Amino acid sequence: MSLKNTREEATFASILSDGRIHVNSVEGTEGAVKRDYETSDGVKGSKWELLYTELSGLITKMKFVDGDFGKQLFITVQDGDDKPVVLTLNVSSNFAEDYMKKSFNLDLNKPVTLAPYSFEDERTKKSKKGITITQDGKKINNYFYDTEKKENINGYPIAPEQKKKKGVVVPISKEEWKIWFAQCRVFLVDCMNEHFKLDEEGSGNTISVEPIKNYPSAEEEG
Repeated sequence: MSLKNTREEATFASILSDGRIHVNSVEGTEGAVKRDYETSDGVKGSKWELLYTELSGLITKMKFVDGDFGKQLFITVQDGDDKPVVLTLNVSSNFAEDYMKKSFNLDLNKPVTLAPYSFEDERTKKSKKGITITQDGKKINNYFYDTEKKENINGYPIAPEQKKKKGVVVPISKEEWKIWFAQCRVFLVDCMNEHFKLDEEGSGNTISVEPIKNYPSAEEEG
């Protein structure tokens, strides 16, 4: 992804709900698209952006940053002599969650391709969002899920289970799901800080020399 002729040291990009990579631009730029938006507090506006379907190169840096819109994951990707691209993901987003789950199976000494997606499952009618990561021509899998046994592994928090009250199954409440999702995000951030040494150096430009291990569950962490 080559983006040149600007004064900034890096190009900042983000993934929005449409499943595409957005880069801020200005009106008149070839390929730029106008996007209207409205913030959570009702402020309306518009901006011009360049849209991309994938980002390729070496992941040279990863770090977490606390900002006005929550914790963000910054992923720096560089392709040869091109200007580095800093992809920013909100930790609470499906895109960040999917990336974090797969990152433990990456070899950071080799280039990768990040291709976000967003679509509605025709069968379940549920929204599907995430990032397809390929390396050496192969898709990178979720490190915390066993596709054959269809269960979480490597210490990933166990989802809440339905309970019975007077013989009747009680649905899992929205509050319980919110608590579990929050535990999962904290778990993934902690695991990335530990494995990639992000909390020590904030770079993550090399994989930890320690072998990948089974991370403690939320219960074990207390």
